[in-house]
Amino acid sequence: MKTDPIGSQTHGSQIRAGDISLSRRAIMRGTGAAVALPLLAQAAPLLAQRSAARPVPEDPAAMIASLTDGVYINSNESPLGPCPAARQALAGIERLGGRYGMAFANRLADVFARQNGLAHENVVVHPGSYAPLCAAGLAFSSKARPIAYFEPTFDSGFMGAGGKPVTRTVTLPLGGDFQMDMRKLLAAAPDAGLYYVCNPNNPTGLVTPREQIEWLLANKPAGSVVLVDEAYIHYSEAQSCLDLVAKGQDVVVLRTFSKIYGLAGLRVGVVAARKDLLDRLADYGINVTPMPAVIAAEASLLTPDLVPERKAYNTAVRNDLFAWLHARGTRYLPSQTSFVMIEVGRPGGEIATKLAADRVFISGARKHMDNWVRISMGTPAEMKLFKAAFAKALA
Repeated sequence: MKTDPIGSQTHGSQIRAGDISLSRRAIMRGTGAAVALPLLAQAAPLLAQRSAARPVPEDPAAMIASLTDGVYINSNESPLGPCPAARQALAGIERLGGRYGMAFANRLADVFARQNGLAHENVVVHPGSYAPLCAAGLAFSSKARPIAYFEPTFDSGFMGAGGKPVTRTVTLPLGGDFQMDMRKLLAAAPDAGLYYVCNPNNPTGLVTPREQIEWLLANKPAGSVVLVDEAYIHYSEAQSCLDLVAKGQDVVVLRTFSKIYGLAGLRVGVVAARKDLLDRLADYGINVTPMPAVIAAEASLLTPDLVPERKAYNTAVRNDLFAWLHARGTRYLPSQTSFVMIEVGRPGGEIATKLAADRVFISGARKHMDNWVRISMGTPAEMKLFKAAFAKALA
């Protein structure tokens, strides 16, 4: 399939699988020159969640081994796992597995609040960001005042049994440029109780400009709330909405440690909002965040170079993939995240099935994007295997 890629990218970063050294100066150059990635990139992948469709072995050792028995670039996990400081903090902590450590989450909330100019009362720690996403859908919407958002996006938190919405929703398909237009959203749902913006969006990887969100906040109906999911913001150039929380606006911001921090298996995230909005979320429950997850998350927050270095790492891997797709004439979206949507010219599920036969696991099509697939960024070695399997699948 030969089409022109969407957008214009810089393809200057070439990743050499044989290179094992990387100075801090080199990684901070990001995409400006040829970049070699660290030794960890060549190590056995710390990857990914098994596909839910595949049976899990009964033997515990085999079950653990199944996390690395193929190339798993299907769930937007970090191929680097926890940072060294987090791993050090976790060392030997299994002996305390019988303890809750409930108070530790308060300290994590303090660290996050301090780093982002918020008060302690503006931050609540959760086991991941999925639970507060679900709670927001229940707390701020109803049959009379729906949830409004563009599709496709990460909306599974609003769904119940059989994949049906737990309350009324008003959805719009993304336009031809796959960008969100908040004026169109408000026009379609002038009575919504909750407006949802995943920024950058999953699965498109595209950023909604801050002025669009500010316009929505200024023009939405009284009493409604704007929910901004910033799970992938660290990978992008998007402006966070956490400062709008500090200004007391009708906004709820979700953050997770599952992505750039590499703590997906430990489950920890935060929700930031005015206290009265957090209190409404609390009506739907706040579970105890696992103590090891909180400890690893705090160690990650206190590692100042973690985010910029991993952002540069991911950008180099992503730009190398973009350059390869561009050379093939394969259309893709100019993602600013750790994943990319690629148009394959046939049902995405067919391509995902072909890749799975070569033990390369990706995420398939999304609503309104039937002929696309989503690819997460892995290590250079993993992406080399993906390229070979992908070229074979499309041949």
